[in-house]
Amino acid sequence: MRTTINVSEDILKEAEMLYETNNRSKAVEEALKDAIRMKKLQHLMKLKGKINFAVDSSDIERLRSMEIDER
Repeated sequence: MRTTINVSEDILKEAEMLYETNNRSKAVEEALKDAIRMKKLQHLMKLKGKINFAVDSSDIERLRSMEIDER
């Protein structure tokens, strides 16, 4: 999809350098993917300590054997 955005020349050059490409569209797309991934991780990190997983080693072994049996 085509879109028009105003981005500083310096920022575009730095993105091209960081993503090792001479293609501005590719550099911008990769930077956006990284930004989205980072935001998703930040949201997950906010959940730390809010979800209680009561799992012990026997539960993990049981789940692993169930996965193997399904194959």
